[in-house]
Amino acid sequence: MSDQVLALLLTVVLSVLSVVPAVLVTVFAVRRVRRDPRQLGNAYWVLAAALSVGWVVSLAGTGGNPVFGALVLLVVLSPLLTVLFAVFCILNGAVMLRRERPSLGNSLSLLTGLAIIGLLVAVWPVLALDSLWLRVLWLACLLGVGFLAFQFAAFLGYARLYRWLVRDRPAEWVLVLGSGLHGSEVPPLLASRIATGMDELARRGARRLVLSGGKGDDERLPEGEAMARWAVAHGADPATVTAETASRTTEENLRFSAALVGEGPGLVVTSNYHAFRAALLARRVGVDAHAVGAPTAGYYWPSAVLREFVAVLREYRTANAVLLALVAVPVPLVILLVAG
Repeated sequence: MSDQVLALLLTVVLSVLSVVPAVLVTVFAVRRVRRDPRQLGNAYWVLAAALSVGWVVSLAGTGGNPVFGALVLLVVLSPLLTVLFAVFCILNGAVMLRRERPSLGNSLSLLTGLAIIGLLVAVWPVLALDSLWLRVLWLACLLGVGFLAFQFAAFLGYARLYRWLVRDRPAEWVLVLGSGLHGSEVPPLLASRIATGMDELARRGARRLVLSGGKGDDERLPEGEAMARWAVAHGADPATVTAETASRTTEENLRFSAALVGEGPGLVVTSNYHAFRAALLARRVGVDAHAVGAPTAGYYWPSAVLREFVAVLREYRTANAVLLALVAVPVPLVILLVAG
């Protein structure tokens, strides 16, 4: 058998070994999404499918060379995107601290960018110092950050896809989640949610608009009541408006409001950065509702999304801790054992 025939057979085998897993992962991801879009696991399967398909396309575009195809995806794109992402986070963090009150939540974007740059810069002293333990520690941190980056990319990408998936879902009621008052006044962030809820009520032909929120310690009246007044003052039909005024958390917003509207599919309206997590929570508490997001200020969105991501990690902390250990520990441990 000639060398050309062997090379052709090898290319065919490599192509099949690349295409088949990509097809299987994609089919599985699509079936999960169609069964219920409100699953966090969907985010990881969809990203895995996208990466698999991207690798196959890269493989086809490089004449069937799997090594070069992998380098295009992992060596060329990843470092560049990582640096760009870190710079964006730092710049956005500076804007956040200038426009909002200093706090840990408002500093997340800045801290994320600085942490990424710090990890990348640390490679030079780590390589310069003749310390196996230091190098292994850096590698474990790099693997851990890579794992979190995959999760964040999955979360961010699927949150956007989820918005498209539920854009035309039917709803018999619309629930607007509260976000805090200024005394007795509805601030712009909350006004954006109510206005979006009113638009969705008309667009989807729903019969009830529920404004949900209890009274905070620094508020003069229950949030749901202030929201209902704002909605009526801005054109909502009073006959369709219901105020839910007992809830203090998002879970209570969902449970108490669902008890008011009875049966039928619903739609939860919150800020755009919070919509996917609200949908996850609705599924967890057994409320038949999807979620959509109202617009927020562009500078505020990145830090808010990072807070949502951290909140999701915390809600699934046991599973994430186990997965993080499985990703970050084995390879450095093997290196230590072999080198030792």
